[in-house]
Amino acid sequence: MKYILDTLADYTARAPHSVILFDDAHTKGLTYAQFDEMTGRVYAYLKANGIGKEDFVLINLPRGVLPVVAMLGVWKAGAAWALVEDTYAPERINFIRSDCSCKLDLSAENWDEIMHTPALQGYEPLDEHAAAYAIYTSGTTGNPKGVLHEYGNLQRAIDSITIDGKCPFNETDRLATLAPMNFVATVIVILAGLNVYCGRNYIVSYGTIKNPAALAKFFLTKRITITFLTPSYVRKLGNQTGPFLRMLFVGSEPANNLYNKNLQLINIYAASESGFAVGFFPIDKAYEVCPIGKPQVETTIYLRDENGNDVPDGETGELCFVNPYVRGYINLPEETKKAFVDGVYHTGDLARRDENGNLILLGRNGDMIKINGNRIEPAEIEAAVKQALGIDWVAARGFEENGKNFLCAYYTADIQVDTEALRKELMKRLPYYMIPSYFMKIDSVPLKASGKMDRKALPAPNVDDFMSDYAAPTNDTEKVICEGMAKVLKLNQVGIHDDFYEMGGDSLASIEFITACEAALPGLNAGMVFRGRTPEKIARLYAEQLQSGEGDPNERNAEALAKPHPLTPEQLYMIDYQLYTPNSTMYNLFSVMKMDKELFDAEHLAKAMETVIKAHPALLTTFEYNDEGDLVQCYKPEIFQPIHVEKLSEFEFRFVKDTLVFPFKIVGGRMYRCRVFETEKAVYAFFDVHHSLFDGTSLGVFMGGVRDAYMETPLDPDYYYLLLQRREEAVNTAFYEESRVYFENRFEGVNWSGYPRIDHESRENELGELLVPMGIEQPQMNAMERAYKISRNEFFITVAALAISIYNNAPDIKLSWIYNGREDAQSMTSVGLLFRELPIGIRFHDTDTLRNVFADVHEQVQKGIEHSCYPYVDLHEQIGTNESAYLLYQRDIRDMGGMEDFGIETVDVRQNQAASQTILDMEILDGAEGLQLMIDYAASRYDDASMEKFMELYLKLAQSLVTHNSQSDVTIGEIKAKVKDKKNFFQIVKGLFSRKK
Repeated sequence: MKYILDTLADYTARAPHSVILFDDAHTKGLTYAQFDEMTGRVYAYLKANGIGKEDFVLINLPRGVLPVVAMLGVWKAGAAWALVEDTYAPERINFIRSDCSCKLDLSAENWDEIMHTPALQGYEPLDEHAAAYAIYTSGTTGNPKGVLHEYGNLQRAIDSITIDGKCPFNETDRLATLAPMNFVATVIVILAGLNVYCGRNYIVSYGTIKNPAALAKFFLTKRITITFLTPSYVRKLGNQTGPFLRMLFVGSEPANNLYNKNLQLINIYAASESGFAVGFFPIDKAYEVCPIGKPQVETTIYLRDENGNDVPDGETGELCFVNPYVRGYINLPEETKKAFVDGVYHTGDLARRDENGNLILLGRNGDMIKINGNRIEPAEIEAAVKQALGIDWVAARGFEENGKNFLCAYYTADIQVDTEALRKELMKRLPYYMIPSYFMKIDSVPLKASGKMDRKALPAPNVDDFMSDYAAPTNDTEKVICEGMAKVLKLNQVGIHDDFYEMGGDSLASIEFITACEAALPGLNAGMVFRGRTPEKIARLYAEQLQSGEGDPNERNAEALAKPHPLTPEQLYMIDYQLYTPNSTMYNLFSVMKMDKELFDAEHLAKAMETVIKAHPALLTTFEYNDEGDLVQCYKPEIFQPIHVEKLSEFEFRFVKDTLVFPFKIVGGRMYRCRVFETEKAVYAFFDVHHSLFDGTSLGVFMGGVRDAYMETPLDPDYYYLLLQRREEAVNTAFYEESRVYFENRFEGVNWSGYPRIDHESRENELGELLVPMGIEQPQMNAMERAYKISRNEFFITVAALAISIYNNAPDIKLSWIYNGREDAQSMTSVGLLFRELPIGIRFHDTDTLRNVFADVHEQVQKGIEHSCYPYVDLHEQIGTNESAYLLYQRDIRDMGGMEDFGIETVDVRQNQAASQTILDMEILDGAEGLQLMIDYAASRYDDASMEKFMELYLKLAQSLVTHNSQSDVTIGEIKAKVKDKKNFFQIVKGLFSRKK
């Protein structure tokens, strides 16, 4: 038998540098050679630990390409895997690990060690009847049950979705993997994708999958051609599948009345007990009851009655099939004997054959429930609820109402149920999709004539009966807010007294929440969320804003555009620093993009960029002195310059590109430049703008606008001048004064150390820069965030402050960090300098634990955002004398965010007359190249050797803390004591964190 490993070995030899696998952390993808190397490291690690044939390994890695690497690495070792996701309850993970006797975990905890293991070439000899993997599905015993698949099923998975014996994919196709990583559908998609020479597969994040608009955008930007979705999700997407999608596999639930003439729709039927598509049906029209077709691989299908006899043609029977490469359920001999009768699997699905021999499903024969494509055995829910409540009888039933699936759990015990506390307890035992939405007391159990419970007679819950279980919304505003929070935080229900942040919200989630509520609550902003926290208080703040009578935002924006506005404190600080080093390009934000001429027309691109520039007033703004001698900013649309395509040769462009960046005229000048070039090989777009009118978030807005304008999609409105107006009005509010008091009380009166001690006193501002990879993998960061309940931004702030404290031998450290300042839907579509610079002050005490320090930073970040209307940093620091170092966590602004899939790449150009923007900037770039640390510093004040020493200290602290994040009881004093020993600093700190509690 041929195996996928043989195919991959051939492809790797033929095209080692072809890119095949992508995710959010590997946006530039893994090549065949990289994939082979990484899977070889997993193989070597397993073999070194004695793992081989019939041994199970637990894969517990964040969603993405790494689980795929782990799968293939396990198969190279001839072993078997079971896979869990980080959304699983700990009890479920522990049960699966124990049930299949996993000898080893492949997780974020040991992934770094695995990837430092020298790779082994080749793979172990494979036996088609050896254990290959286990798929865990809902079980009737109260625990999930594992279906054990053998290696012979791997090729059957690939062959099961062929058309006339030929693979429907080719090397130009781009697949998207959307189902959970441990679903049979995902195994089929991954194997089929790897089986295609030079095929590309994108493992899509849940954040994108759960947002239909984001998924539609993903299909477009990544040019996805093939994927698998449930029919329910296809209906949510509507026609937003983009111009590139050509083939769509659907399954997991009925595909009734589903058809799209622009797509090749294929309905497949598979199960955890099959491992391959048992049914395959190209959908050629909308069917009231859509067939599942016929198997594409040699498979014996039976339709049998309740006595195990084959039913006559055209009659309904239970769908059964033969699979010689599935052993049954792990450690469940009775369940296996019941489901796999004489080697024939009984699916529990009722079906019949039509006149063409196609199978048509007609419903379930048993109690199994399907919720949003997830197969659920009621017994597992029932066992969890019984255990949580300490009662003897519970039943569960699934419902569909208005296109929404939900679960209800029933009980007869005379008890009071705290539903919110019960849900939290169940989250420890069950996946999120198995948590009942309702818990209902019934007087008696409905029975069939046979005396068995009649599940279908369990009554549907009346939603009105459950409002007393929590603090229900009292008005429409509270209702929208509660629903928005529940949607963003993926909760069944949110009451008006529930705290957004205590339920798991953060600054990013707050933006998602605002977007979710924008249609119903225009003007809702993040400041209200940070200040109010609960739906009741947020609704009150929103009502207060409405009473202030701001009026129509478009009218107010037009009024704001018509008059000059003072520069914001952030802009003034930046202009002052620019004048500190005049005639420099220190604040030029520039980019040159190279585009594929086959995809982009130069003239059309120039018109698109003109459209975007005209749509964003900040780009058509000048700084001028008013009659009082103060700098003001004014909207001057007349400064717009048409963009003409400049044609020249590649040879000429090589010289021209390095002359494009030069200083802007700050007073009275146009603060952006845009040019389009066309050569014999490519189209180039150059864009340069002064930072005082543009920030990192603005770049995303601008580039998204160029994409939309090029595709002739309407642009979102820009409210830059209205946002300026609001900031000016905020100065006269009581909350502005309250915020001033908060910052001054928090930070005044302490002799803070703000940056690494300087080597030389100087007014010169020469730029020094260091850029290095951090050596930290995305799974490690994910594990750190979960362990400490902090964001990446908060983690890197803490590391920066600790590094300065150790470097300076000073306990009290104050830094500045950048908050993007986008607090409502209007600001998210606007271009301008809208970020806020916020302070963080950490007083390191030797007895403090790391967890306490992280908690303090987390609180300061939240409080800082809440009070960000007051520009403390810009009003209380002086250039060159009382500055703080800056910490900025951001996506690498040089990363095109996937636009390279449209034939776009960035081109390096020379920055003429560069200078340092501050004494010291520490930037964490989280982009396609992985996590990188960039340090910009005033080279006239720091020796290069000093900055290299500081950079090494920062890196080693970050690597150590993120690697050993489970040991949070270590104290600051212990860290400082160890640092004084200069011998092999990294090993000492690692040793400190790896000690047992």
